[in-house]
Amino acid sequence: MPSLSSLKQSLGNSRALPALYTFLTKPFEKSLRGLELEPAVPKIPKKVTAVVPNYNYANFLEARLNSILTQTYSVSELIILDDASTDHSVPLIKTLIDVIKPEYPDLKIKFIKNTQNSGKSTFQWEKAFEIASGDFLWIAEADDLSDPNFLATVMQKFEEPSVVMSFSNSVAINKSGSVLTYDFANRSVDKLGTKLFERDFILSGEELTKHEFAINCIVPNVSSCVFRLAPKIPFEKYLKESEKFSQTSDWYFYLRVLEHGSLAYSRPALNYFRIHSHSVTANSKKSKTLLKEVKEIHAFIAENHPLSPTILAAQSAEASRIAKR
Repeated sequence: MPSLSSLKQSLGNSRALPALYTFLTKPFEKSLRGLELEPAVPKIPKKVTAVVPNYNYANFLEARLNSILTQTYSVSELIILDDASTDHSVPLIKTLIDVIKPEYPDLKIKFIKNTQNSGKSTFQWEKAFEIASGDFLWIAEADDLSDPNFLATVMQKFEEPSVVMSFSNSVAINKSGSVLTYDFANRSVDKLGTKLFERDFILSGEELTKHEFAINCIVPNVSSCVFRLAPKIPFEKYLKESEKFSQTSDWYFYLRVLEHGSLAYSRPALNYFRIHSHSVTANSKKSKTLLKEVKEIHAFIAENHPLSPTILAAQSAEASRIAKR
């Protein structure tokens, strides 16, 4: 793992630097930030493909790629997808790849750019699942960041064969890189108040879909998650189905994937989830579209899983909460 000084030097004047510097040096919340972790990296690590979907995030790209390349559990393949950016992303990506290749000669690197904007993030996710050659896939959004121990930590959970998705808690940061909260999971996800997210866990998709996942999406950011590329899971089919949802497509997709296995969670906040003022995360909860989609997913879950009166009541409470925003 590189020293803090070398990491700072490699990040240069990136707008993401203040958050990363705070994350690595601040003396409190150590247990959440994972600084006391010493993840065990397997002698023969599984191959992980990191896919970086980008659209007009040139200001964050260098820091993002550095946070992938400095993982203590190395990726075997790096794929950068550009969705017809109108900023200087494309020439910057080409420059960064020229720098990365001689430094990481064993790393497979691909750059794929769309000539027209796809309009939906799920289209880029489909492409990621289609072209990834590793055993596992990490969709690392271009504007997010990760702690150097992120991948090693979440990959440990895949030692359990039933795990099809493994994710960590997140630090929420804003556009400028300032930390909004060090504990995104408990503040925004635990609608039942069970304190489930105060510890690591591995739970079956069936169990979670009848409880926490029946109420809201408990994986708030795809960058915090790694997928096992099991042949039995029709990822692309589920992503196409999810296109009917404009605000909650990720939630629907995760639910379908978890029909095939377990979800693993790591308590340390090792993913930096960037929330923009114009983002879906920041604004969509006020929209009628979101309320409609949440009700549709609630109904989908209730139709396919036996839900207790407590969970049905919690679904209703969540819909009422959104309607009042």
